[in-house]
Amino acid sequence: MTYTTTHTLLDGVRIVTPDSLELITPYVLREQQDWFEDEIKFLRHLLQPGQKVIDIGANYGVYALSMAKAVGPTGQVWAFEPGSSTAGLLAEGIAANGFAQVTLVQSALSSASGTAQLSLNPHSELNALVHDLAETTEETETVSLVTLDECLETYCWQDIEVVKIDAEGEEANILKGGERFFAWLSPLVQYEIKAGADLHTHLIESFAALGYTSYRLVPGLDLLVPFNPETQMDGFLLNLFCCKPDRAARLAARGVLLDAAELETAKEQIKELLETDGSLDIHRWRHALSGLPYGRQLANEWAVTMNSGGSEEVAQALSLYTLSRDSSLPARARFLALEAGFRCLETLCGQQASHLRLASLARVARDYGARSLAVNALAQLCTTILQQQQVDTSEPFLAPGERFDSIVPGEAIGNWVLAAVLEELERLDSFSSFYTGASALQRLQIIRELGFGSSEMARRLSLLQARMGLPA
Repeated sequence: MTYTTTHTLLDGVRIVTPDSLELITPYVLREQQDWFEDEIKFLRHLLQPGQKVIDIGANYGVYALSMAKAVGPTGQVWAFEPGSSTAGLLAEGIAANGFAQVTLVQSALSSASGTAQLSLNPHSELNALVHDLAETTEETETVSLVTLDECLETYCWQDIEVVKIDAEGEEANILKGGERFFAWLSPLVQYEIKAGADLHTHLIESFAALGYTSYRLVPGLDLLVPFNPETQMDGFLLNLFCCKPDRAARLAARGVLLDAAELETAKEQIKELLETDGSLDIHRWRHALSGLPYGRQLANEWAVTMNSGGSEEVAQALSLYTLSRDSSLPARARFLALEAGFRCLETLCGQQASHLRLASLARVARDYGARSLAVNALAQLCTTILQQQQVDTSEPFLAPGERFDSIVPGEAIGNWVLAAVLEELERLDSFSSFYTGASALQRLQIIRELGFGSSEMARRLSLLQARMGLPA
């Protein structure tokens, strides 16, 4: 008998999973009260009541049920989940939320209809269709196969807003079985570009052949920007989005997407902000940071440093970041300001990573989508602080994580800085402490002892202790 538990996410959606600390999804949902991907937060923001979406590879329904809440009772969600056990729990989740707008389809999608063997990994997120039984040692079950083109007729699909595909390597076959679907309809598609250590970059070309351009999410702005496959891909990037020009135009009108042509035009327009002729108010950062508890506390110290000179580039980078947070500006200006601030801090820290410049770099890099660089900056800063046993707060800086913007440091400013660095490192260094295991234990204990930890950090520590059989 499998014991189950019901998790309530931050958006109020209920997810039913096995009750186990040895499985990925139930552990992550206990730990973060949400799924760890930025894309799910973007879709909650993007989707509107009455819209129609498709979730291919719905698993326990973290995405499907969150999207169902966003589109409401007048919308519609088709959730495809072939595994009998997982589909059963998804059905329980649908019932727990009272979502009549969700249609559960217990089938896998591929290039042709029929049946196939589905591997049954203990972690259901990793279940995959098996094309050669000799290549798997896992238990399997027989599941039905359908194609997108068949479902196009079966469900009379029209005006599909979003399709999310997470099919553990079956994506190419899903595209083959959906040529009419992708030609006739024009959804925004979220697809998995990385599964484990495997990169599925070929999907960028496969979608391009269907007329779909790929974009990446800029987490700090909830904005899609063109993805360049020739640039080095961030190691934490799991998903991309893609769409046809008509969908891109509609998303651009809503301010949630930038196409390549718009970016090129905007680059010319924003150049005046980046010149040294005074167009960019390099004191803009002061207005933003002085209203924060740590900014008020350090204002006099910062004034002395800024008046003595040598920190002009820091002021410019922080002012550019502040510009990117101004919601009254168009999306293109905000993105280019964020990108310019990121590049400025990256160069500056490469030359001289003094004071708390690495903290600012980590904050801006995370918002920009360069998570690996943010982790490296935090790790370097953490090592320096622990070695030197002191913190230089004399130059203006950004708190590594947004939560610390509202926390009063008090007299223990060094503890406040170290706690901020450690907490953000814990959040960014891995998608969950499920993966880091015992190696995160000491860090979480230090966060607790410093006295500035969040409720999530406390949950992470208690979950690790429980999983490892340690006393609380």
